Formats: sequence, structure tokens, C-alpha cells
Amino acid sequence: MKERISALLDASGQFYLREVRPRLQPLLASFSPWHRRAMVVAALLMIIGVLLPGPTPSPDVTLRHVDPPSMLGEQSDTQGTWHIYHVAAGETLAQLFRDHGLATEALYAMANVQGSDRPLSTLSAGQAVKIRMTAKSDVTGLTLENTQGQVLFVRQEDGRFLRVQ
Repeated sequence: MKERISALLDASGQFYLREVRPRLQPLLASFSPWHRRAMVVAALLMIIGVLLPGPTPSPDVTLRHVDPPSMLGEQSDTQGTWHIYHVAAGETLAQLFRDHGLATEALYAMANVQGSDRPLSTLSAGQAVKIRMTAKSDVTGLTLENTQGQVLFVRQEDGRFLRVQ
């Protein structure tokens, strides 16, 4: 290995003496020896500066306004309180209503107006279902997400449900 390095240094020294030095002498002849040394040092510093890595980019610390997350438990409005339920694997909406003591008549009234995409029948495990109810556990609204977007059912004054979305 030492032989290879010394051979490489000899070859580069010979290259400098035969090729580089004859071309540099006419250019550097007008400068004093001190100026020539300063230019060599400056050239070395520039080469080192180019090869050194630059500063690490600073992280983006821009402050952004972020609304606080809404409470996942209960949210109230004028027609009752919204409760969020998550559908278990294999669970139907009727089972969810029965398990939480809600009137299934409201669910059947919503099923009559649900439309051809049948969002109330196509639930998946983990899907969130929001149910709005009064203090007496009367269902006044239901919303859920499906493949077409959000579906919302609202109880009208006459007791029937209307699919809004």
C-alpha cells in the first residue's frame, strides 16, 4: 500500500513539473514570492470551503394556527347532545341502538328515508356513528361517514326523519 501511495505522489509530482508548472510560471512571474504563497493558500482554502458540508438546515418553526380538537365524547346543540359510538365488528345499527337503550323506532324511521345507497345497512368495524339525543334519550339526529361522504338524518317537528346529506 505504501508503495502505491508513493508511486501516486511521484506521478502527481512529475505531472506538476511537466504540465502545470510551465503554464503557471509566465502567469505568476509578475508577483512576488509572498503574493504567490498567499494565492496558493487562498486557493487551498477555497477548495476546502467547497468540499466542506454546509450548515444543517434549521427546522421549520413557523407557528401555525391550529384549532383545538373537538371533544370526542359529547357535543351539544339546540336539539340535544351528540354522542359518538364506534361500530364493533359484525355489529348492526339496530344492535347499537338496543345496547345503548335507544328507541329502535327512530332507526326504522330513518331506514325508510335512507335512499338507494343504504348507508345505515353498510357499516364497517370502527366506523364512527354520531347520534343526537335529548335528555330523555329520544333520537333527534344521526350522522355517519360512508364512501359518498357524510350522511345526516334529522328529526322533523312531525316526528319523521329527513335525510339532509
